[in-house]
Amino acid sequence: MERLTALGEALQEGAVLSAPYTQVFLPAGMSLGDEETGVVWVSWPDRALFAMGDPVIREMGLDGRDVRLLDAEAGTCDDHRLTDEEWQRIPLAALLEPTAAVDRFTVLALDDGGIALVPREEGGVARIEVALDGASRPTLLVIEDPQGGTNTFEFGEWSSASAPARGWLPDPPEGVPCQTIEAD
Repeated sequence: MERLTALGEALQEGAVLSAPYTQVFLPAGMSLGDEETGVVWVSWPDRALFAMGDPVIREMGLDGRDVRLLDAEAGTCDDHRLTDEEWQRIPLAALLEPTAAVDRFTVLALDDGGIALVPREEGGVARIEVALDGASRPTLLVIEDPQGGTNTFEFGEWSSASAPARGWLPDPPEGVPCQTIEAD
């Protein structure tokens, strides 16, 4: 719990923190996956924006429980309001709200100084592992889904930043309407 608390405090340290990242999604049973690079902005308690590509081709913004997914290549914009159950399953919620995370996850200290989060109930993730730097900021985030696929984020150096210029839920390009995706 001490490491998880230190991580939460590190992410609360500035109004906005930002870092470059590389993301690799590896489906279960595959040896090659999809790789993306981008920049992430995070602001405690519940704001984040992932901008993928250079130039940016995809964005995923989170502002409270509202999520927006923009895909410039596909010309799509999807809005979704997370239910309580969905919010509890996303790894960002566990990292930004460490005290609430212990209600949903068993927290394990890893030998390398990082942490693992194992959900108490089956859901969207099977395990989350986080490697931390000397300032308790994430350097590596590995999310394993119940089918055995992994989504790995490797973060560069974190720094204080301004809020994203286009906002936490950026507006879609002209002519691209946002579709509201309802929870099941």
